[in-house]
Amino acid sequence: MSLKGLLRRAADEASEIIRSEANVIKLEIEESTRALITDALKAAAYSAVALLGLLSLLAFVIIGLADIITNAASPMISVWASALIIGVLLTGIGGVMAVRYAKRIGQDAQMKKTRSEFSADKTFIKDEWRKI
Repeated sequence: MSLKGLLRRAADEASEIIRSEANVIKLEIEESTRALITDALKAAAYSAVALLGLLSLLAFVIIGLADIITNAASPMISVWASALIIGVLLTGIGGVMAVRYAKRIGQDAQMKKTRSEFSADKTFIKDEWRKI
């Protein structure tokens, strides 16, 4: 094959690689964006659950304080104890899950596939160049 033919072939292959990489990058950006949005929505939803728990804890403090001040009878104890149990559960579950998903935000946007493809293409181009 002539030098002109080899250069044409190399240019055609380089063009194909660039198109292929552009498609991989596009798909990976879409996947990363979806994952980022999903993690952010989950973190926000669980933050809302934790907020409900905090409101229950606030109700506990208010009711408990009223109980201490007025020395209320036994039925009042059950009211503030239930507010405490619900508040702790909601705050704990919501807080843990919100932190979990808040930490995940952006982890899926590292474009690992694109980096891997670029490395493979770099090796391929070096090998083809050596053949020429």
